Amino acid sequence: MTTLTYQFEQKRLDNMQWSVGSKLSGITALANDEKGRIRKQPLFYLETVSVDSYEDDIYFVNNTNETLRWVAPFKPYRNITEARAKLGDSSDENLRKVTLYSDDMDSVYQDVLPKQGVRIGSTHIMYDSDAMMQWFVHVPYKGPDTHYAIWQFNVVEKGGIRGTYPLLWDDFNKPSHMVSCDCLSEQADMPIEVSIYEERCAMLDRLVGSFGISNAIFILAINDVLYRYGVGWSAPYSESDIQAQDIAMKLTAQKPENAEAVKAIVHAVYDFWFNEGFAKNTSMQACEELLSLYQAQVASQKPV
Repeated sequence: MTTLTYQFEQKRLDNMQWSVGSKLSGITALANDEKGRIRKQPLFYLETVSVDSYEDDIYFVNNTNETLRWVAPFKPYRNITEARAKLGDSSDENLRKVTLYSDDMDSVYQDVLPKQGVRIGSTHIMYDSDAMMQWFVHVPYKGPDTHYAIWQFNVVEKGGIRGTYPLLWDDFNKPSHMVSCDCLSEQADMPIEVSIYEERCAMLDRLVGSFGISNAIFILAINDVLYRYGVGWSAPYSESDIQAQDIAMKLTAQKPENAEAVKAIVHAVYDFWFNEGFAKNTSMQACEELLSLYQAQVASQKPV
């Protein structure tokens, strides 16, 4: 599978209207299924806009009545492991990976208005006609049973798309042509949001200045877990760095062997800084992630 390699340029189009009779190019559907589609409205869809005789731009369209805080035309990561970064690696390349989706930040759109389209890519009728093309799009929007979720859309089509391409119907059902259309609402599945990117980078810089690169990455990775799981409270990302530092120090000193021991460390840290029982609802899954980070940090410090 190939992906586009072009210089990304942000563009927005306002007042884009869903055309009920739009042809779903490249999608074979039964007549009855097509009639069913026509009666629906998509919450989000892709639209091709002609640039010239050979090239089309691909726009993601917010067809809801709400402003989307951000739209990411790539796949945000949950942790440094997904970003292929390593604990204990002080190289510039690894430090770049630790900043997660830094290479894609120029393609993030903030505050996408209702009926507004944002350019996420392009296709060329000659160069891309035989290629399998893929787009990932992530947007924050409520789910069918929750007030907040992150929707993850995975579009794969040979030669790109033509015309209008629904991503999610207004009844929250997935269009049959979609490879995947996932509603991420569980804390374990949530990526680190793109909206805190600058805040997270600023914290990394401070930690590197105080603790060196290796320890800074370890503390930052711990803070990622505290943030994703809402450990202790729903604070801004940068306001749990002291707790992350203390947890890193206690993990190193106490050498826990299981998630229960890690949970005791987390409780002790939050009890000290706030009050007893402040982090009593810390999930075991969060503690298991912290244990894995500690074990990876120890392994990185052993001589090869």
